[in-house]
Amino acid sequence: MEATTAASQAAVDAVPLRANREFRLLWVGQALSDFGTSMTALVLPLALLSSGYSTSATSTIGTAVLVTAMVLRMPAGYLTDHYSHRRLMLVADLARLVTVATVAVWTYLDRLPIALAVVTVVVAQVGVELFRPSQNATVRRVVPAAQLGTAISLNQARAYAAGIIAPAVAGVLIAASLWLPFAIDAVTYAVSALCVLALYRPLRRAEAARSARPDAGAGRTAGRAGAQEAEADGGAKKAEAGGGAKKAEAGGGAKKAEAGGGAEEPEAGGGAKAAPRERFLHRLTAGLRHVVRDPFLRTLAGLAAGDNFAFQALAYALLLGIGREHNGAAAVGLAMSAAAVTGLTGSLIAPFLQHRLRMQTVMAAGPALAGVMLALAWYTGSGIAFAAGYSALCLLTPVNGAVFGTILATTVPENIYGRTTTALGFITEILQPLGPLTAGLLLTYLSLSGAAAVFALAFTVLAVVALLMPSPPAVPDTEKATA
Repeated sequence: MEATTAASQAAVDAVPLRANREFRLLWVGQALSDFGTSMTALVLPLALLSSGYSTSATSTIGTAVLVTAMVLRMPAGYLTDHYSHRRLMLVADLARLVTVATVAVWTYLDRLPIALAVVTVVVAQVGVELFRPSQNATVRRVVPAAQLGTAISLNQARAYAAGIIAPAVAGVLIAASLWLPFAIDAVTYAVSALCVLALYRPLRRAEAARSARPDAGAGRTAGRAGAQEAEADGGAKKAEAGGGAKKAEAGGGAKKAEAGGGAEEPEAGGGAKAAPRERFLHRLTAGLRHVVRDPFLRTLAGLAAGDNFAFQALAYALLLGIGREHNGAAAVGLAMSAAAVTGLTGSLIAPFLQHRLRMQTVMAAGPALAGVMLALAWYTGSGIAFAAGYSALCLLTPVNGAVFGTILATTVPENIYGRTTTALGFITEILQPLGPLTAGLLLTYLSLSGAAAVFALAFTVLAVVALLMPSPPAVPDTEKATA
């Protein structure tokens, strides 16, 4: 039986991603969805401006997106770990389909009210927060571990390609009619939902196979079926007792080990009472506790938070600093398009680089290159060098994403994977709202070249910290035991 299983796994590993039906369905559906979403993100503010709203009122939709993302990031991870990924992705797509279709109809008939715009972006962000961790968990399930880095890179390339193509298409569609981009976005959500529906049977078979695996404690007498809570999509629970490799019995067995923690509850033997259910908040924050207790993830989260803050501040400094100059709007548009192209290039070279460079080198390369270009911008006063520093970060950000995604997918226990990735995302993005404010303050008191000097110093420090990071952990024995 073991030989047959090994042969089957080898056959799966040998299948290239382009022939992986499940991954292909996910990729195509989300490629179209990303394209539509990118158009809506550009057109919705223009629709509000055309309806007579001020720029300050229009900017409230950006605040609504940010607040929604921060509030829902960790609860979405909890839902991912406890409910069907297929259902969560379907709910996300269908909810966004309804709201965007409503905007399309309303825009066709009348001017768009700001209340509907805010509701639309909130629902859209809720959909993003639900869909993203569920999709990541699904990719982890349908793609062999050896191909995860390539799969993540292809997903990033998909997003960058949408960012390049969608603005140009949106401009053409707006010239024809303002409601058309929204209508097309609604269609892309419908296609994405159909692709998710097509994944249902393969995913259900995979879940059934996981549930059927024998447990480490199968020889012991199991307690009542309701004694313990089933986690990780109904599969057998993994015990994470300080990094150990024991499995807790699914269906009310002997021990309940806390995911990411170390304490075990007493064994329920004979007629003894079963262990009490964990409190909801305790379960909700399991991923956050795992990040805090893991030295590598803790360091990674801190460094990534600094990177994201500096990246966001640099983007707004580019937008405000160059945009206020003569013909600045065209220059900013060109700089952003160039950054999107370099980001796409980075996502395509990520599989090549991540297997040939140390993780610390990959993490330090982007900030170091940006620091050099920004130092040049400070010395010469060149706006082109300033934009080149931003593009340098965009080039290597996808490589970092592929490396991090692969590490998380192969080291984090599956029963807390969704909560861990969303907790990590919450921590790494928590400083981003301060980026635009920082850029505005810098440009209030400094010239663009002076701001470039500050950014050059900041990115140099981040590059040094990246080089001093600890190495990622090896794949845990608990994960190997269930492979």
